[in-house]
Amino acid sequence: MDTEYENKMSRLGIKKGHTIEVVVREWSAVQPQRGGEILWTTTSKGFGSMHAVIKAIYEALPTYKGKRINVEVRNQTNGECTKHWGHCISKNRIPNTL
Repeated sequence: MDTEYENKMSRLGIKKGHTIEVVVREWSAVQPQRGGEILWTTTSKGFGSMHAVIKAIYEALPTYKGKRINVEVRNQTNGECTKHWGHCISKNRIPNTL
């Protein structure tokens, strides 16, 4: 794939004041792309970057370190969306992109 396109989608053009919706689900081996129950969801204008979104997920789910989750991030202001199935939460660092 085109690396410029992948970089754009991983950032979603998030800027301060954009309405961002985040849905985090349990990872499911039976339905890996759909996921299990919803673990955490939020809609906020307080995120300034994708790193801030990921940091909020890591702070909201400290018991899931070292486990897999499904993450869906929607930028409702500009209509872009990204889904990451099977994201493994790192135990010792917060990544910049999903």
